[in-house]
Amino acid sequence: MTPARRVLREKRKLIWPIAIALILNAALFAIVVYPLSKKVAGGEQAAQASAAALQAARRDNDAARATIEGKAQADVELQKFYGEILPPDDSGARRITFLRMEQLASQSDLRLVRVTSSPDHQRDSRLVKFTYSAALSGEYRNVRRFIHALETAPEFLVLENVQLSQNEEQNTALNLSVTIATYYRAGTNGAN
Repeated sequence: MTPARRVLREKRKLIWPIAIALILNAALFAIVVYPLSKKVAGGEQAAQASAAALQAARRDNDAARATIEGKAQADVELQKFYGEILPPDDSGARRITFLRMEQLASQSDLRLVRVTSSPDHQRDSRLVKFTYSAALSGEYRNVRRFIHALETAPEFLVLENVQLSQNEEQNTALNLSVTIATYYRAGTNGAN
């Protein structure tokens, strides 16, 4: 008889309970422990996913608050722009274009030859575009000074078009045509 068979025969009373305990232990692991470990792993993954979703929701919330604050800031700045920078009405637009252009032309030693203006209601907007066109004449350095002064003026004036020409008969004088625009809100202070 081999030693392993002899040990099994003589120690049968001890080996059977150990074998049964091993089988029960394996069955208990397969039926209870393994499914619970899978549940725990799934719960940990769900917790991590929930934590990531919470962080994303917090970032989205912060971004939404920043957007709301930015919109409020933009509304305040827009009201300031309408109230303090744009002319209040048609007469204000005329004042900052006609008067300012005459002053700039005089300061720049340019001669104001002709002036036209026209208000134009912008489509789908409460803004009115006030366009001012002028023909001036003078020397090149004075034209440059005039354009620089116009571009750096504190009033809201948009230099839309500049045309420079010279008569062939007059070699010194340049002819300058400018189109300038400003805007004002229609319906404010009784205007339009």
